Amino acid sequence: MRIFNTYLYEVSKGTKPVALITCDDFLRERIVKKLEKEKMHFVLQDVCEGKTNIFFGVKECIQVIKKIAVKPLNELSIEEDFILGTILGYDVRLQCRRFLEKSA
Repeated sequence: MRIFNTYLYEVSKGTKPVALITCDDFLRERIVKKLEKEKMHFVLQDVCEGKTNIFFGVKECIQVIKKIAVKPLNELSIEEDFILGTILGYDVRLQCRRFLEKSA
């Protein structure tokens, strides 16, 4: 919850457009209630039994993630992986390097 609260603060203050947290299912309901209370846009993605990815942040980014994250993250195309990493605020240069390595 500590990491979630830090990310929620960063997203709500505008220093981060979107955050991703993977949580155990016993925390899922608690996190969703807090996101709803804060009127934060979010999308849930089942990872495996007992684990959920929760993406949350600005509306436009979450709309894009809803179109991309329709399958497990390890099954994303290299283009989808690049877009998602960029939206999440990962270093663009490293994302470009990762894209080039995967496309080679």
